Amino acid sequence: MIIYVENKAFPFRTFVTLVEPTDKIARVRAHLLHSLHEIGREDHQFRLRFKGQYLRDAFYLEDYDIGENAVVKMVPMSKRNDSVYDLKSLTSSTTLNLDLGPGQTEDVKSALYRELKGFCFREKLISDFSGLMYMHFLASCLTLLTTYWYSFSWTFPLFLIGVIFCPQFTRIGGYVGNYTHWKYVFCVVYAVGALATLGVSLYFSSVQWMSIVNHGCKDWVFVDACSHKHVFTAIFFSFNSLLLLGAAIIVAILFFNFRLQIGDYIEKFLVQERDIEDVMKAARNGKLKEKRTAAYELAAMAASGDDNKFRIVAEDGLEVLLSLALSSDDSTQEHAVEAIEELLIIPSIQDNFVEMGGVKTLTALLRSENSKVMQEAASALYTIVSESDEHNEHKSSNQSAVVADHGIDDLAYASHQGTIYCQRTVASIFLELAFNRDIRAQLASRNIPAQAMTHLCRSNDPETQRYALQTLELLAIESSDMICAQEELLDILLELPLKTMDEKLYLIAGKILLYYAENKATCKQLVENPSLKESLTIFARTQNAVLQKVVAKVIFCTTEHKRIKSKAKQVRLDKVLGYIRDNAADREAWDMADQGLQAMNCDDDNLSTLPTLSTLEKLNKMGSKEQFGSKTSLGSDVKPSGSSSD
Repeated sequence: MIIYVENKAFPFRTFVTLVEPTDKIARVRAHLLHSLHEIGREDHQFRLRFKGQYLRDAFYLEDYDIGENAVVKMVPMSKRNDSVYDLKSLTSSTTLNLDLGPGQTEDVKSALYRELKGFCFREKLISDFSGLMYMHFLASCLTLLTTYWYSFSWTFPLFLIGVIFCPQFTRIGGYVGNYTHWKYVFCVVYAVGALATLGVSLYFSSVQWMSIVNHGCKDWVFVDACSHKHVFTAIFFSFNSLLLLGAAIIVAILFFNFRLQIGDYIEKFLVQERDIEDVMKAARNGKLKEKRTAAYELAAMAASGDDNKFRIVAEDGLEVLLSLALSSDDSTQEHAVEAIEELLIIPSIQDNFVEMGGVKTLTALLRSENSKVMQEAASALYTIVSESDEHNEHKSSNQSAVVADHGIDDLAYASHQGTIYCQRTVASIFLELAFNRDIRAQLASRNIPAQAMTHLCRSNDPETQRYALQTLELLAIESSDMICAQEELLDILLELPLKTMDEKLYLIAGKILLYYAENKATCKQLVENPSLKESLTIFARTQNAVLQKVVAKVIFCTTEHKRIKSKAKQVRLDKVLGYIRDNAADREAWDMADQGLQAMNCDDDNLSTLPTLSTLEKLNKMGSKEQFGSKTSLGSDVKPSGSSSD
C-alpha cells in the first residue's frame, strides 16, 4: 500500500512510500532515510505522527490503523540547532569525522550505506545483463551461419525472455515495468534455460572440436570436417558457452539480490534497544543530543512491555525522567513526558510517582509553551485520575495530589491555552475529579474551575463540550450559586441547540438551566434571553421524556414570580408547554406540561399547582442515571493506539 509523508521542513515535497500493513514503523522510516539521502539530508532527525499521536519504530502500521493512502506527518526532532559543542574535545581531536550536529547514529548510517551499496550493485548487474542481451541477440543471429543453424529455435526465444521479462531497476526510481512482480520467476526460468542452452552449446562445441582434431586440417587446408564453417561453429559455440555462463551467473546473483528490500538492514538498528544502564547513564550525564536520544529510547522501552517499565523504575528512571521533563530542549521534554505517561499505566508505579511528588512536575508542564508537551502532561494526569475502581483508595489520594498546590490553576490554564485535543483531556480530568465528593466540594469553592469549564463549553469538539457540561452539573450539586454566577454560561447553554443536534448535550444543558430557573435573579436573565423560547422548543421536540420534563420544570419556575411570569407570557413560553402536552413522551411529561399551563394561565400565584416532591425527585434521579450512568472513558481518543495502554 502507498503512504504519503509530509514535512513542513520540505514544503514542496511529499514523500511516497510503498509498504505493507504488516511492516513496522521502522520500515517507513527506512524508506524516508533513503529519500532524504537523495536530497542530501540523511542526517535529518525526525519522528512520525499520525492523527495526533507519535509512531514508535517497534510497532506495526496496523497497530495504528494506518491504511492505504494515509497521510503521515514527519516532525523534526528539534526546531533549532541544539548541538552543544564540547570545545575542549573539539580542539584536542585530530580527526575530521566529528559528530557535532544532529544526525542519525553511526549504526543507522552504516546500515543505510550498506543498503545503498546493495541497490547500486543490483542496478549495475541489471545494466550488465542488458549489455549481455545485445551480445546474445548477435549470437542468436550468428547461429544461422553455423552447422547447427537450427539452434536458433531455442537461443532466440531465450533472448526474448531476457529482454522482455528482465525487471528494470534504478536506485532512485526503484522497479519499473510490467513484469517486476515476476522477477523471481524470471530468474529461475532464465537460469534454467541458460544452463540448458549452455549444455547444448558445450556439446556442439565439443563435437566440432573433436571433428577438427580428428581431421587434423593438414597443410591448413580447410575442407571437409575442417572447413571454415566447421571451425567457425566450434569457435562460436565456445564463446557462446561463456556468454551463457556469464548471463546465468548474473541472474543467479540477482535472484539473491532481489531479496534485499529497503529497511532490511536499517530496521534492526532502529528498533534495537540499548542496555538500560547505558541509556540511564546517557540520560544523567550525557550532552543535550545524548539526553534527547536517551529520552526517546526510554519512551520506546516503556511502550514495549511491562517488564521494561519495571526495569526503568528499578534504575531510578522516574527521577531521571522528571529531570529530563524539565529540560530546555522541547524534543527531550516530549519524549520524557511520553515515557512517564507509559510508566503510569502500572498502578504500583503510579503510586510511587505520586509519593515522590511527580504530579507537581506534570501540572507545571501544563504551562509549557510547547503544545505537545502540554498534551502529553495532560494525558499523563488523566492516567492518574482515571485509575479503575479496584484501587479506589489510592485513586482518591492520587486525585488529591493533582488538585494540590496550584494544580487547579494549571489545569485551568491548559483549558484556555491548549489545543482541542488537550482541552478534551483537561475536560475529562475535571470530570473525573468532580466525581470525588471531597474534591468536588473543593472545586465548587473556587470560581476558576467553573470559568475553565465555561470556556470549554465553547469548544467545537462535542466530547469536550459533554465533559465540561457534566462537570458543571456536578459542581452545581455542591454550589448552584457558583454556577449561576457564570453569566456567559447562560448564553452558551441557550445557543447550544442552535449549533449542535446532540440530544445528550441537550439534556445536560437543560438540567443546568434548571439551576438558573430556580434562582430568582438568574431566572429573570433567563426569561429576557432572546434565544430562550427557540432553544426550549428544540429541547421539547427531541421526544426525550426526561428532557421534556426538564423543559416543563424550567418554564414552571418562571411562573413563581409575577414579573417574570408576565415576561414569560410575552415570549409565549406557553406555546412550548402546549407542544409538550400535545406530544408528551410519557404521562409524567404530560402532567408537568399541563400543570405548567395552568400556572401560566392563572392570574394569581398558585403554589398548589407545583409538581409533587416525588415527581421532582424522580425527575432528578432519572436525569442523573441517564447522564452519569458511566464515568468518562476517553479510550483511544486520549491513549495512543500503539502504546500498551491504548
